[in-house]
Amino acid sequence: MAHEVEHLYVDSATDYPEVVVQVGKITFGENERKNIPKNIRQKQKLTLARAVCALLNSGGGVVKAEIENEGYTLQGNMIGQDIEIAFRECIQCPNLTKYFDYMQQNSDFLIFVKSWSSENSLAISGLTKPRICSLSSGLYLRSGTSLVSVKPGDALEFLKGKQGHVTRELEEERGPSAKRPQLQDVQRTKKAGVQEERDISNAAAQFFERDRLEYGETLNFTESRDVEFKNFATDNILKYLRDMLPNYISAFANTQGGGYFIIGVRDNRTVAGCRREDVTTEELGKEIDHAREKLTLCHFHTARESEHNLKYKHKIINVYDRCGDHCGYVCAVRIEPFCCAVFSETPDSWIVKGNRTERLTAKKWTTLMTAADPELSELAAAFKKELSLSDGPPLIKPVYSHQGLDSLDDLQKYLFPVESNRIKYTPENLSKELASEHPELINLMEEHMQLLSQGILIFSRSWAVQVDLQENQDVVCDALLIAMESPPILYTVFENPNSEGIFEYSRHTACRLKEKLVNIGGYTQKVCVMPKLLCLHSNSDKGQDGGVSMQDMYPTNYSRIHGDNLKHLLRSLAIFLLSFPSFLSDQLGCEFFNLLTIKQYELLSKNLHKAKKLFVYGLPGTGKTIVALKIIEKIRNVFKCEPEEILYICENRPLREFVGDKGICQSVTRVTFMKDNFEKVKHIVVDEAQNFREENGCWYKKAEDITQRCNEPGVFWIFLDYLQTSHTCKSGLPPARQHDPVESLTKVVRNSKEIYGNIKSQMERIVQDKKLGDVPYERLENLLREATCGHHVSGFYSIERDLNMNEIANYVARKCFEYLKKGYSEKEIAILFSTLHDKRKYEPIITRQMRKFKLNPVFQEADEVQGKHIILDSIRRFSGLERSIVFGVNPVSTQEEISDNLLLCVASRANLRLHLLFE
Repeated sequence: MAHEVEHLYVDSATDYPEVVVQVGKITFGENERKNIPKNIRQKQKLTLARAVCALLNSGGGVVKAEIENEGYTLQGNMIGQDIEIAFRECIQCPNLTKYFDYMQQNSDFLIFVKSWSSENSLAISGLTKPRICSLSSGLYLRSGTSLVSVKPGDALEFLKGKQGHVTRELEEERGPSAKRPQLQDVQRTKKAGVQEERDISNAAAQFFERDRLEYGETLNFTESRDVEFKNFATDNILKYLRDMLPNYISAFANTQGGGYFIIGVRDNRTVAGCRREDVTTEELGKEIDHAREKLTLCHFHTARESEHNLKYKHKIINVYDRCGDHCGYVCAVRIEPFCCAVFSETPDSWIVKGNRTERLTAKKWTTLMTAADPELSELAAAFKKELSLSDGPPLIKPVYSHQGLDSLDDLQKYLFPVESNRIKYTPENLSKELASEHPELINLMEEHMQLLSQGILIFSRSWAVQVDLQENQDVVCDALLIAMESPPILYTVFENPNSEGIFEYSRHTACRLKEKLVNIGGYTQKVCVMPKLLCLHSNSDKGQDGGVSMQDMYPTNYSRIHGDNLKHLLRSLAIFLLSFPSFLSDQLGCEFFNLLTIKQYELLSKNLHKAKKLFVYGLPGTGKTIVALKIIEKIRNVFKCEPEEILYICENRPLREFVGDKGICQSVTRVTFMKDNFEKVKHIVVDEAQNFREENGCWYKKAEDITQRCNEPGVFWIFLDYLQTSHTCKSGLPPARQHDPVESLTKVVRNSKEIYGNIKSQMERIVQDKKLGDVPYERLENLLREATCGHHVSGFYSIERDLNMNEIANYVARKCFEYLKKGYSEKEIAILFSTLHDKRKYEPIITRQMRKFKLNPVFQEADEVQGKHIILDSIRRFSGLERSIVFGVNPVSTQEEISDNLLLCVASRANLRLHLLFE
């Protein structure tokens, strides 16, 4: 089946702030549809169903059709019962109004589609709805003697069952190996007096070994779950086989035990055969072999992809009449059970991608169907679930806040404080700043707020930047209104009445805002964001929003926010603005989001046109690298940058690799930076600057010169933490008195409270001892007074002293064994040493000790931080990275001045469990 549908594309020339899918000409109306040819009716229905399927799976939007039958009006007419049935099957719900609204505009028919959501499906129906919508699954099973197409609603149970079976098999394979029973193995155990299906399967296996059959012979076994007879009474056996065989192979392969598909036997078990003059054995064999090309295999575990493949073979058995003359053939196909899932065709499930709709591959479809919240094991105590996959639209990621930090509700109330009987302007500082720059702005906004009683108006220099679009220099600001008895409205304010492209800017921004509210924020109700243009120097805004009345373009269900929807919408907005991919996603093998702190968000909300240069002091574990990555994304949108125009510089290679993998900028070490020219670079972000050196030249001056060489200076942000200084050389930073302006991060979010206690003691000792020169200890004392542990997450911290090398190695091996037994994975563990020399010295000893615990360790260096195994490296090379469990092996520096700093460095790498071991 084709992967694209004729006339089905995304309309980019529309006035709607929506994804609008064009489907071409469609006949509407019950009687009118009955009068068009069946094949055309079927094609139109399928086109519409695929369009709404794509929008349901992609956050919602509008399907736009041209009414083919003149004189049709929506008022008083059905759209067509066959279309309604297709829509109901797609949403698995009898209530079409939950997801669809219809409008007619002259000769256009518009279908407004809300995003799909499985929210509350279990509570309502007792059944769990699938995560995504599909018209068909492409999966088949055997049920009794029948071939059954797996409905999309039942596919989740089937896939979960298969995944569980694969998991159990993999666990068994790690134990004593056992011969797997083959399909033809004789079963020796029976229930007394009962003929089981296995007896039929064994008889079929014996039949498969035969070389000769007699016409009219009655076989000694019947059809069953494992056996299907077919006698193709048709002139075109090959076409029938071509259409049917992939379905039967899928069904037998997906069913425990596999089975036999036998061609040329009647349902009454008598042999008929395929006549020699109708089809040749070569044609039969070729068609059976070609069926494999139509099938799609989906593995649930990477280990299965190379080890297991679909296995089936066929045999041609000659048929003779009573006179002994050769009169035809019986063709038998034996299909082995498949470990995972076999699709007879790609699932009929669609999403919107760019300017077209796209059919999901079987692998992507299976991934979305079976997606579940991550299993956090002992990390569950560290996080609070704020958004679950079971409650939201298809494309969301799970969202977790740190236990003890502000919850999502707290963050939402802080950022968007809604008060009774007023429209509150926020952020307060920005609204005052804009009012001072443009005194007429507030009066203009208040004119539009007069009839509203409760809600919030959220200002931004550019909401486009917030939604990963590029800002427009002619726009003064954007203000997003979310208020009761009003649809969400995006006011785009500009000065020059002759500015071009403002409506398209506002429409695209509004469209993307809705997309983010749904696909990241998890909003599940009907929603739109309507663009509205306001000109500061015009007596009227009439005609400034594309010459259309936006509210008239929507059904009434989209024109008002009622009741709890205001809170839910603001909650989704907070998730979208504050969420970022958790660094733990790589460790747990499932992407999920954490939430920024208020201070982190405020840093990222700075006006980059004014905050070109900034020093950010961050205590250990406060999320400096998170903010650095997010500010790079903002730079890209504010200044319309390509990745090669933004440079991230750090000291160690592993952190460079970690950031470089994101693909958002160039990422280099300080040494590489000093060697190359970077002629395209305009903006620079420096991380872990306290550990830089001047040995290759003055990196700071070079970076400053690069960001100053254009007509408009570029962004130059420096993140540093003097408390984690790992050497006694000059860092190349200017004196602290020249660090201006300065911001700080003092709320520790990475480490458990027990580990934070150790970190806090180390920080106080470093500041008290003042062993390093050129360090602003007075400023650090002020930071420590503000330092807090941002949560109450429990962890573990231990220290063992006066051990020898073997005792340390045994301790590490034993603890690793215990952690792995408890369910932790290897990629959650890091073993860190003072120097690379110590690492090389300890590695063989730890390896030997681990083998005593039946462990077969594979160690990786910090460069491979996103790998699957235990990290074994130096403390310095692991700077800026983190793990749930960290062993600090003899973390003592040969330079006494930084010994406490080194200890702080290793302690701050641990999220939950820290072991410090000293010789």
